[in-house]
Amino acid sequence: MSAQVTRRALVLGSSVVAATALMSSRSGSAAEPVAPVSVAPSGGGLARLIANENPYGPAASARRAVTEALATAWQYPMGHDQPLKKLIAEREGLTTAHIMLGDGSGEILRIAGLVYGMGGRDVVAARPTFGFLQDYARQLGATVTEVPLDENLKHDLKGLAAAVTGRTGLLYVCNPNNPTGTLVPGAELRPFLKDMAGRTTVLVDEAYLDLWEDWPAHTATERVRAGDPVIVTRTFSKLHGMAGLRVGYALAPPDIIQRLEKHRMTLLGCAGVAAATASYQDLEFQAFSRARLQEGLAITTGALRELKLRHVAEGRGNFVFFDTGGPLADFSAAMRRAGYLVGRPFPPYDSWCRVSMGTVEQMRGFAEALRGYF
Repeated sequence: MSAQVTRRALVLGSSVVAATALMSSRSGSAAEPVAPVSVAPSGGGLARLIANENPYGPAASARRAVTEALATAWQYPMGHDQPLKKLIAEREGLTTAHIMLGDGSGEILRIAGLVYGMGGRDVVAARPTFGFLQDYARQLGATVTEVPLDENLKHDLKGLAAAVTGRTGLLYVCNPNNPTGTLVPGAELRPFLKDMAGRTTVLVDEAYLDLWEDWPAHTATERVRAGDPVIVTRTFSKLHGMAGLRVGYALAPPDIIQRLEKHRMTLLGCAGVAAATASYQDLEFQAFSRARLQEGLAITTGALRELKLRHVAEGRGNFVFFDTGGPLADFSAAMRRAGYLVGRPFPPYDSWCRVSMGTVEQMRGFAEALRGYF
């Protein structure tokens, strides 16, 4: 393995190209150019392939909605979220009593950590997985029981079920999992949730699920409609490219929603809700976003196969998880020199790297940087 990237990789990596997405739309929602944000202000001139962001959003329709919402920004936000709740409820076959909006799904995860972890209760989760809920629950005195992923880097459902005891307040399942991107198919997940219904509440984090067209086949919402103690969380940060506007939501039986709402920490601003309402209906932008994501994934996994690097071949996130074969810090430093910010660690997979998808042009350059390094 070479510790230096080639000059070609350096040039390609540091030349961050802002692609312009021109989308035609009968409704006009996506007819305007959507310029990807190729370098975020905090990136120091680097392509940010570290935070699972979507460089193509928000949609043009969402941007217009933000501008229009400013006309009423002088008012406190009261009732402005009802149209979005109704849209979600109609699409999911639920009522607005089943819906909670949050300051990103992160707020809802923290509230769940508070509600179901306080009093020294136990939270069960996989390892590694997204840790917002577990970290917050620990701060409140909860015990977190972590169950290792299986040999295929997937959730060990039997192991998770075995870890649930009478003191378990909540079982957390990130599906698809972050950082591995592995999916528990709906045909496996829904029977599991039904079996767990008499034992504990289960929160299924579907932040990345709708990045793929077949997501309805794998969602846990069916168990919410059945009245099981299941919470499904989703976000507008990924598919919709609105990470900075902070809007997410939960689907759960009304009694659980009421319990969570009592511990709400924020009021959602009018701009974020307006953008989310527009983007939720903008199916053309969503299709565009999925297509660009999958193109970037194909480029990246193609390079990994060519280099014979171990990786999650069919990941369902907007990222790829692969084994660098050596110290992650060395790989991250080399990629930084090439113009790419990568390398957040996910113990116990200390040599593995999760790379988020940037623009298609960025991922072409990153693939060349990989070829220069290995």
